[in-house]
Amino acid sequence: MKKAVALLTGAMLATVSLAGCGAQNAESANTTTTTTTTTASADAQSTDAPAAEVQDVTLKIWVPEEEVEITDNMVKKFDEMHDEFNITYEIAVVGIDEAPALVETDADTAADIFYVPSGGVLDMSNKGLLLPITKDMDALAADLPESALNSVTVNGLVQAVPFSPNTYFMYYNKDFYTEEEIKSLDTMMAKDFGEGMWNFSTEMTNSWYAESFFLGNGCTLFGPDGTDASECSFNNEKGLAAANYMIDLANNPKYLENVDGVGGSAFKDGKLGAITTGAWSAIDFKESLGDKLGAAPLPTANMSGTDAQLSNFVDFKTIGVKSNTAFPLAAQQLAVYLASPENCLIRYKEQGDVPVLISLSESAEVQADFVAGALSEQAALATSQPSISQMGSYWDPMKALGDGIYYGEVTKDNIQEQLDALVDSITATLTE
Repeated sequence: MKKAVALLTGAMLATVSLAGCGAQNAESANTTTTTTTTTASADAQSTDAPAAEVQDVTLKIWVPEEEVEITDNMVKKFDEMHDEFNITYEIAVVGIDEAPALVETDADTAADIFYVPSGGVLDMSNKGLLLPITKDMDALAADLPESALNSVTVNGLVQAVPFSPNTYFMYYNKDFYTEEEIKSLDTMMAKDFGEGMWNFSTEMTNSWYAESFFLGNGCTLFGPDGTDASECSFNNEKGLAAANYMIDLANNPKYLENVDGVGGSAFKDGKLGAITTGAWSAIDFKESLGDKLGAAPLPTANMSGTDAQLSNFVDFKTIGVKSNTAFPLAAQQLAVYLASPENCLIRYKEQGDVPVLISLSESAEVQADFVAGALSEQAALATSQPSISQMGSYWDPMKALGDGIYYGEVTKDNIQEQLDALVDSITATLTE
């Protein structure tokens, strides 16, 4: 008898009833463990027929919290398709931004399969942490745009499987703004909607959002092509103008910082005109605002006397396999299956992840989606997220600057000093 056993980990599964079958406790930091068992997936072989060889496979899978249930269903279907495997699997809640560091910290206990931003693929590959994906990849690779395939290819080998563009854009409430007004952040902020209402929300305290002002105003991170670890121009004249614009924005009572999701809540309640976030927010926003919901690329901002198009990071959400997995064949096949057209369509419908596969992105269904259109438009205006290892030195210093600006510790009196310190931190090279 062939059986798949699932160990689902995460706070969202706390109410799932427990079933027997010798399931183990999941091993995942900062999560609550819950166990369940899937149904058996094959009939016993006939006694007079030779038994097919079945490999016992144990796989640990890390996914964001919102994808636990759909991933569980996907693995069950994969199990039904593969009689050669007897799968025991564990699904734990680990975000795409957390997984790479956790794999590097302890690859032995890390998940076999995990999400990784394409910007982190090169660094993980150079450190020997990724298993090249060769099994079942050819057909999927033929359906990927060149940009996505290049983002995960190192030395001619595919290191992870892309499934969705990963960037953010702007949602707006049509009761607040017209299609013309949302082109300029200055125009948007000039409007007055009264007490208890806000015009715009982003996350300057999050270093994945704060860069849009600097990159939009012509600054570069690690050079024009993102490969020069010694270069960051965030402290030049244009960087100073961008930082001063952020200070003015943070001090504007019409601005709402999206800390702990307060911006998203205000937007759904009809108290906020526009917010920056990604396709993953589309389902909730559509349910709350209905026909009032609009989506568009990020606006321009007048930071140096002229309107500059805000430009954020763009990369791709991908699925990777750790290099020291005990079950490389099954792990590769499952990773590719999780990014198949069938499952990308499921993520799109249930999670809002716009598919990167050409066959889906060019389909009538996706083309008619205004959210997918806004994502595509912003991706064309965005800056490819650098993938060099020095990128690891960017996140914390940039967040610290954003925190300082928003909470008032960084002012126009000390901003140049703070920007100089920021650049020193980002470009510093640690020595043995």
